[in-house]
Amino acid sequence: MFLSRAAEVALAALPQLDGRGPLAPGLGVKALAEKANVPAPFLAKVLQRLVERGVLRSKRGRTGGFVLGRPSSEITVADVVLALEGHEELDAAFPPLHGPAGRLFAPVRSRVFNVMKTTTVADLGKDAP
Repeated sequence: MFLSRAAEVALAALPQLDGRGPLAPGLGVKALAEKANVPAPFLAKVLQRLVERGVLRSKRGRTGGFVLGRPSSEITVADVVLALEGHEELDAAFPPLHGPAGRLFAPVRSRVFNVMKTTTVADLGKDAP
């Protein structure tokens, strides 16, 4: 069970945004890509998908760019992954293994899901440069 490249890029970029959410000043793709050290063209596509799913908002004007759709303390890693993977639940995004391997990895999968559901963008930002 691994994250998609889109989820990996999103989770690098979102902590770079102002954690206050929709009322904060926006950040453009180029600046955000530089801060997150990710490719701007790919990031732009990922951000648009997150806007479509309500995780982000795009703002026009002098303080325009991308902003979080709600405060960073209210957006979980699971929210981001599910928005990008197009699923409603982690089970659908990461189907369980079957047979002996499934029994072996079920506890690991459960712990990973718990971490994704309880870790917020704000938590990720604590480690951001």
